[in-house]
Amino acid sequence: MPSTHMYHGKPSISLTGFMFTGKSSVGHRLAFRLGLDFIDLAEQIVKEAGCPITEIFSRGGEAEFRELEHQVLARVVTKPGKLFSTGGGVVLDSRNRELLLRHSCVIWLIASPQTVLERLKKSKGKPRPLLEVDDPMTKICELLAGREKFYSECDLRISTDG
Repeated sequence: MPSTHMYHGKPSISLTGFMFTGKSSVGHRLAFRLGLDFIDLAEQIVKEAGCPITEIFSRGGEAEFRELEHQVLARVVTKPGKLFSTGGGVVLDSRNRELLLRHSCVIWLIASPQTVLERLKKSKGKPRPLLEVDDPMTKICELLAGREKFYSECDLRISTDG
């Protein structure tokens, strides 16, 4: 049964932020504590596409992935009583930012570039196509610099360093 609670006057919660800020792990725990259904947008994209994100990137590049990401978000974000974990680049599309802010309390999870790099090095499993470069720290800083202004369009900010 969907929750009847409101979060900053909105029917759901979404977690945004860069890769390795804890959106999925925090999302699972927070959804459980609040009695909300949890939807990991990346998992939903994989399910609907029928292939891994790396295959979507290799087949049609980031542009194809971002359009698919928008289509999936537009379908699921209007459902009340949910907690959404978004991909780190979902905020690049103004349509996505508008959907998230209209339908959910947007929480920006923040981690320093150093923390992101440490978590990347320790990560097992999920490939990160945008960070598969010779100098991941430079890429992390570059991507963050281009995204922070969009992440800042949120209702709450929480640091996940440490």
